[in-house]
Amino acid sequence: MKIPKPKEIIQVLKSSNGRPMRSKEISRRLGMPKEARDILKKILRKMLSQEKLSRVEGGKYAIADYKKKEPKTKEHEKKPERTSTSARMKGVAKDGRVIGKFLRTGKTGKIVPRDSFIPHILLQPNDIKDLRNHSLVVAELQNKISSTGRLRGRVVEVLGKAGDLDTEKKGLMIEYDLSDDFPNNIKMELDKTSERISSTEVARRVDLRQRTIFTIDGEDAKDFDDAVGIEITKSGYKLWVSIADVSYYVKMGSAIDNEALSRGTSVYLPDRVIPMLPEKLSNNLCSLVPNEDRLTKTAEMDFNRKGEMVNFKIYNSVINSSARLTYTQVVKDLSQKERIPKEQKDVISVLKNMKELYEKIREIRIKSGKLDFDIPEPNLVRDELGRVVDVIKSQRNFAHEMIEEFMIAANVAVANYLCDSEVPSIYRIHETPDPDSLVKLKEGLKKLGYMLSASDDIDTHDLQRIIYQAKGKNDEVPVNMLILRSLKRAFYSVLDEEHFGLALVHYTHFTSPIRRYPDLIVHRMLDSLFLKKSPPYDEKTVEWIAENSSKQERLANEVEREAMSIERTQLMKPYIGEEFEGIVISVMPFGMFVEVKEMFVEGLVPKDTVPNWRNRWFDIGQKLKVKVVDANLEKRGITLNLVS
Repeated sequence: MKIPKPKEIIQVLKSSNGRPMRSKEISRRLGMPKEARDILKKILRKMLSQEKLSRVEGGKYAIADYKKKEPKTKEHEKKPERTSTSARMKGVAKDGRVIGKFLRTGKTGKIVPRDSFIPHILLQPNDIKDLRNHSLVVAELQNKISSTGRLRGRVVEVLGKAGDLDTEKKGLMIEYDLSDDFPNNIKMELDKTSERISSTEVARRVDLRQRTIFTIDGEDAKDFDDAVGIEITKSGYKLWVSIADVSYYVKMGSAIDNEALSRGTSVYLPDRVIPMLPEKLSNNLCSLVPNEDRLTKTAEMDFNRKGEMVNFKIYNSVINSSARLTYTQVVKDLSQKERIPKEQKDVISVLKNMKELYEKIREIRIKSGKLDFDIPEPNLVRDELGRVVDVIKSQRNFAHEMIEEFMIAANVAVANYLCDSEVPSIYRIHETPDPDSLVKLKEGLKKLGYMLSASDDIDTHDLQRIIYQAKGKNDEVPVNMLILRSLKRAFYSVLDEEHFGLALVHYTHFTSPIRRYPDLIVHRMLDSLFLKKSPPYDEKTVEWIAENSSKQERLANEVEREAMSIERTQLMKPYIGEEFEGIVISVMPFGMFVEVKEMFVEGLVPKDTVPNWRNRWFDIGQKLKVKVVDANLEKRGITLNLVS
């Protein structure tokens, strides 16, 4: 029996234009059996307590009217905007199996699901013989309801002791349906994939193998899907951005393609990568490893001496990467003053020209209004046994930004090419912020001492001015976070509309087909244009793929955050009882999140633990002293108390 999700109940009510319904009608529309109505009522009561639903005349349920409730709530306590990902049920696998903790109750036992919307699941005495108390288990629900209206189920997998690090990691993988393994039919397809590039295929492409083109990535990268090269011309610069031609190996409708579509994106967890494509492709045939011929798609772009793109060409190519460089290595090579070894001279000469062009492009992009955030990401430090011993702020240098700008330039060139060709394709869209979000942003910035224009017509130049004013100051991170949270989420669409954050009219994703499915769709559209054939997809299909890709991207972001929370929570266990300096990063109706400065982790200060909460004001950026009182891996979070 499937447990209805809150978002499915909301959808049922929305399908009738918000008309209130009794639980019986909701149950019928959801296709639930009669004996499951008690379970539905418990979920409805939980949704009432969380103000997702309201009760109206006649005992009917209706979608909660938040606008009517707003005056009762302080401005800094308003609920965050609900998104599709926030409505997903925690601890419920894609196939409907439930993850929970097993508790013995006399001769029998029950499972307490991770998601509080789901009632406890009763187990038969015969099903608990070998189960240890407090185990984290995966349960399969049965189409049976107990005499007291309880769910019945059976344990199909025991993951380990709830609250242990490895156990919680296993639970996360099951909850989000993640696997770094691939089905047998994909392995069979891979066995038939030739590793040799035919001379016939090379002859069809532009041969760039004699040019100095190389990859620049992080130290831990294994899939190299972009390489860059440059030369000085009479009028300025010629930049090559060559991208792994995944579309050559992954044929539309193949088993590999269908699996990639289902995954939508690679997922980057703290201790592993769940790839979109099998390793033979992602780390081998499609990866632009040095000194090996590789098939690519290239954006060849001409820039004038000012750094403005004046022309571009997109074509299929073949390259042979001259080197595998890292961001740190690039900075080191360009800063060395001693004599340069002969074998490095060509690469370093190219790097110098790249840096020169990058600085000009960046100046133009900043003037155009591109938002230049500086919010550090957490970077886990591990010991020789792989245990996390510290969390530090990730370091970015000009090499990161240079490659980022070159990739943006290539994406812009391809977006313009697709737009001019008028074929259905996927674009990357970032809409302008809502007026309400801008009002809250102005108020938040004002409390930190920064003033936005009183006009409702605010563009990226206004926001960028504030970002630069805060640069290097104590409130730089709060200012950046306030602005970032006022913005909408970028997404994929068939509509060719502006990208607000990048201040661009046309934009797409072309540069990462190894790890993003929309890029693969763009590559296939390019192939059809090169061959002057009809597009491989109609607009309806592309629209569905865009929506699915946006959904999978949001889920990937969510699981990456959850996985990082598990690691950071484990790190803080030895520090329970200790006091730290902190800074408020968000204020919610149930409390406030505070970043522990020394450890670069964040925890929740529940409002119930703060005396006189309703009459006190806490603002983003405010400095506080906090004590660590709990680090709970089961809840994936750290609890803090305010030290008065």
